[in-house]
Amino acid sequence: MNKQHFLFSLALIAGLTLFSACKKDAGAGGTSSITGTVSGRIYSNSNGSDAEAEVTQITIPDGAVIEDGDYVLLNTPAGGGAYYIWFHWSSGVAPDPGLIGRTSIQVTYDFTETNVEVAANVLAALVANASADFTFSINNDVVSLTNKVLGEVTDADEISSSILVDISNQGKSSVSGGSSYVEGAMVEERVYLIYGDDDFYSETVRTDENGNYQFKDLNRGDYRVYTFTDDTLNPMGMKKRVEVSAVIDDKKQIVQAPSLFVVKL
Repeated sequence: MNKQHFLFSLALIAGLTLFSACKKDAGAGGTSSITGTVSGRIYSNSNGSDAEAEVTQITIPDGAVIEDGDYVLLNTPAGGGAYYIWFHWSSGVAPDPGLIGRTSIQVTYDFTETNVEVAANVLAALVANASADFTFSINNDVVSLTNKVLGEVTDADEISSSILVDISNQGKSSVSGGSSYVEGAMVEERVYLIYGDDDFYSETVRTDENGNYQFKDLNRGDYRVYTFTDDTLNPMGMKKRVEVSAVIDDKKQIVQAPSLFVVKL
């Protein structure tokens, strides 16, 4: 074998070895899915602890695609007002949803605005229309709403998948007596999916009435699934991540992830 043929053979072997070692990156656009369940234990108040106000956080993520006419439902304790925030593109034609029994809060936005600017628009609309029932604050792209009346509230809900709505503090009424809990499926719990070695999540879904969730249209690769639980060892009531791993190694595969268990204090 002459020198040229020898070098060509080495290059061919190296190329084939590199190709065979490549693994398809995790991410959207495939044909597989990851399913799982979230269960947990919800404790009632103990020692006669005081009622608390519900705190809702509305996040406008970077890159979010908000459709003209998307809306978010807001609630107050029994006997109070009910609202909906609806998003109106400045050049759009979608009408006000006109939800019966709820006060309309229109947020006008433009596709040239950043997510932080849209969040500021949300805050301005809330201050103008819902200050009777809430106090507000903003941190970059996150708007926080605190109910003025203490007590249990039907959680806010996003109708747009691009807008994130989370409850950072659950409203509750004052109770007395000892500690007790119920255990079962966690409904409407937010679950997050991380692709491969990424530092941040790329998808998020909520559990159904049985505590089940599913991430669809995934490629082969390694994934991490997580949610949040109350940290029972932290006196400040902080939350911590509960995480499991899942691996997709074939097309059209349905992977059952290990169960997630959370505690709500």
